[in-house]
Amino acid sequence: MRNIFLLLIILTALRFDISAQKIEKISMIWETRYDIIDFGAEQNRIQASLRIPFQIDIAGAFNINGLTSTGSSFQSRWETLKDLKKKEENRKFNLNLRQFYLEKKIDDFRVQFGALPAIKGSVSSTGLGSNGWMDGLRLDQKTGIGTFEVAAGSINEINNPNFFDRVFVANFFEFEFTGTFIPNSIIEFSYEKLLFVDYLRGEYRYDLIKGNKTHLEFAVEGLYNTQKESMSFGFTVTTAPLAFFDEDLAKYMDLKVYFNHTDNNIGLRGILTDDFYKFGNSVTIEAKGTITPRKAVGWFFESYISDIPRFLVGLRFDIE
Repeated sequence: MRNIFLLLIILTALRFDISAQKIEKISMIWETRYDIIDFGAEQNRIQASLRIPFQIDIAGAFNINGLTSTGSSFQSRWETLKDLKKKEENRKFNLNLRQFYLEKKIDDFRVQFGALPAIKGSVSSTGLGSNGWMDGLRLDQKTGIGTFEVAAGSINEINNPNFFDRVFVANFFEFEFTGTFIPNSIIEFSYEKLLFVDYLRGEYRYDLIKGNKTHLEFAVEGLYNTQKESMSFGFTVTTAPLAFFDEDLAKYMDLKVYFNHTDNNIGLRGILTDDFYKFGNSVTIEAKGTITPRKAVGWFFESYISDIPRFLVGLRFDIE
């Protein structure tokens, strides 16, 4: 798969004048956090992540997109700089090309081919993790009632984020519809097949207060393993609390409160999400915002309330 894809990129790019190819976007995102689990009994560490997303315009015909990032698994981009439970330890800090793909847009139709992002757009609590990948093909079409998407390929070797090393196994299929036909609402339904297991996913989001920068959004979503009849479901409230005092303050704080229940036998798909922490019940409080007016420096905080509590706080630096 990767050899065919690289050959396709080279042959396609060579059809165009080199001078007409340009780097459209490139940025660096550096994050550092302090992470403590079970009051230090399980983990007590300082971690960091580096992400370098990029986009290359090939003569206006199509784009080559990619993401180079730290992290050693599908779900995580983090590397441990210092384990505070151990006095001396050599740590690795690896960068891997997680995503690398061709993208072509024709009006409201889009095709992507290669090592793709695991999601097509916004992140959902029961959706695939934003740090992950799907090696294959994605087609999506916007219509008057919403967006239809079909994706197929490989989600394999979840502890090997390097595109050049991953083995392609045709084990994933997804059909998804995202509807925007109800005012202030987003409705999403999907059918997924991963490792011969069928999953159904649904999500409904409603923005109770939809202003220019003010919002108070409620969401309910669920993922169902049809073979094992097990579920992961959650309820979420998100808002920008400072915007209710002054809309210009919205960027300084986003707040999300999320309840989740995940059955023990949900299967692999159920843990390949952004918000998965532990099986059973948990409540997560997340907050983030910018420190500088131009969003170059930001902060974030997360607290997990469950049988094994977790707390983390950190800083984010964006360079464009």
